[in-house]
Amino acid sequence: MKPTVAIIYLAYNTGAFLERVFLSVETLDYPKDRLRLIVVDNASGDGSADWIRDHVVPKSEKQLPRVTFFPSATNTGFAGGNNLGIERALLEGADYVYLLNGDARLDPAAITEAVAMAESDKSIGAVQSLVRLWQDEDVLNATGGSVHFLGFGFARDNGRHLQRLALELPTLSVGSRSLEELDGTDIAYASGAAVLYRSSVLREVGLLEDFYFMYHDDLELGWRIRLAGYRNVLATRSVAFHHYEFRRSIKKLYWMERARLLVFFSHLKPATLVILSPFLVALELALLAFAAKGGWLKDKLCVYLDLLRPATWKHLAEKRRFSNLIRKVSDKEIVRLWTGKIEHQETSNPVVDLIANPVLSAVWFVLKRLV
Repeated sequence: MKPTVAIIYLAYNTGAFLERVFLSVETLDYPKDRLRLIVVDNASGDGSADWIRDHVVPKSEKQLPRVTFFPSATNTGFAGGNNLGIERALLEGADYVYLLNGDARLDPAAITEAVAMAESDKSIGAVQSLVRLWQDEDVLNATGGSVHFLGFGFARDNGRHLQRLALELPTLSVGSRSLEELDGTDIAYASGAAVLYRSSVLREVGLLEDFYFMYHDDLELGWRIRLAGYRNVLATRSVAFHHYEFRRSIKKLYWMERARLLVFFSHLKPATLVILSPFLVALELALLAFAAKGGWLKDKLCVYLDLLRPATWKHLAEKRRFSNLIRKVSDKEIVRLWTGKIEHQETSNPVVDLIANPVLSAVWFVLKRLV
């Protein structure tokens, strides 16, 4: 009998995507009686909750797996909304939990292939589906998450073009490595847009960190999974399509900067922080200059003020205690999958590509040997 998988779908003003998303769930080749569909609406203002109530719930245990619907009265963020669904899945005894972004749809074999990868090795805690763009299926959105040694988390291979649109893996390649070679390889963390988590591992390491509200919560969970001795891996035959659009906004920069610092202070050993500190300080000075020039200095300063709040210090103390409790690997193992480059992102420019990346890669080549 196949394992039970609970698909957690978090809706937030995703009305334009709902029909195709749930059609993709209807066409999954995984046995419907081994699937659960838990839908959380994060206080959408576009009528998404009503559409789900009218068009999804009536299909429960018919065209769709058994549906549980939670219309939230408030927006609790990516972590809070997904955690509501995850908690229900764990309570019901699901073997795996699959997070599906509000603007992402699934290939028919997505769940089958993700579960097959997880079942191949009990040390696997999370399986990243190969994420391709909804708008252009010949373009990758993510082959996993990358962590820069200065704390930035980003989608690996975002924007890379596949050689041709097909699922015959040997004909497709990412850089110098084919997708077939990437299948089953370790990644720093899995993007929350399309990821399968082993329930027993979530019970051990905890759920998404809702203190962040949004951004880097999937990175932080992936870090905990690796800290506890489990693996995050990529399954190239499990495919999802994500309607990804880069949106630069002051609020986004605030949440990303806040989370970037919180993750590092939560999990790195003091000695590692000391090794990285000169470069982290240099980065902060550079970011302050960019913030002043870009008109978001006030928001950058608000990040520092937030870090000084008693509630934040209490949170960090609790996180560090728990981190030490579950830790089974050293920081050297954690940073093994980190990078000194930021590649294939919308922020790419000649200064980053030709100057910053080579210099920082050389710096990281030396630093990671000192960790």
